Amino acid sequence: MAVHPDILEALTSGIQSEVASYVFYLEASRKAENDDFRNTLHRLAGEEKRHFHILEKQYDSLVRSEKWISTADVLKEEGLPEIGEDMTSRHQELIDEVRGASNQRQILDIALRLEYEARDLFGRLANSADSKGARETFEFLSKFEQTHVEIIKGMIAALE
Repeated sequence: MAVHPDILEALTSGIQSEVASYVFYLEASRKAENDDFRNTLHRLAGEEKRHFHILEKQYDSLVRSEKWISTADVLKEEGLPEIGEDMTSRHQELIDEVRGASNQRQILDIALRLEYEARDLFGRLANSADSKGARETFEFLSKFEQTHVEIIKGMIAALE
């Protein structure tokens, strides 16, 4: 039985969202005005890269074996795939938006927007999932993105 194209499209959307967030956090960290801000942005970039890894592994598993792998199994694997320049160039508009930000608050507003979009995307995908593996993967990612929302909100509050 073939994997429904909507599932692969959903995973592709998630992958693109994670790459966009990863690219954003790397670019934003270059504008950071202090080490704490920069370190937090680097940490968030790493987490987005891990999410990318989860989705890439799921996509690959579905294409090869038509089976979902558990999120726990994906998280046990060593190393992370690289995100190449070709992926970064696809997000030039986002990079330009970050570069145009004049202060940390504007950077955090962009970050909050991206995290809400990712959280909501994964929440919708979890709600429409037709298998336990898909639902668990998307719920895990939605909850993780919600933690990013809370981190960003905390950073905004600290600026005020």
